Amino acid sequence: MSKLLIIEDDPYMQRMYQRLFAHQNYEVLVASDGEHVLELARKTKPGLILLDILLPGISGLEILQKLKQQEDTKSIPVLIISNLAGEDTIADAKRFGAEDYMVKSDFSPQVVIQVVEKYMTTDSTS
Repeated sequence: MSKLLIIEDDPYMQRMYQRLFAHQNYEVLVASDGEHVLELARKTKPGLILLDILLPGISGLEILQKLKQQEDTKSIPVLIISNLAGEDTIADAKRFGAEDYMVKSDFSPQVVIQVVEKYMTTDSTS
């Protein structure tokens, strides 16, 4: 079973994505802030990280940079899914190593599933 780590602070969105991907037979791990994400990613080795930008404490862009700088986590694909649609933010996310950037309001849950499946690695531990 592929592992998916979702970092999302909105409880509604978190539950929706958790149910959506559990129904697609993913093992879903969830975090609501960035404080423990780096350690969680190192320990669980998810096949993909679905990351919001606006989070309490540390921003998603900061998390992305740290994930891509660490040997244990730099190869984990990161997909940004956020309500921020600014060109600078999107460019920064891609420059920092995000596989793709999706604006939440522009994509249905079914499309999010398709994009996750496109980038999900198969070498995560079960």
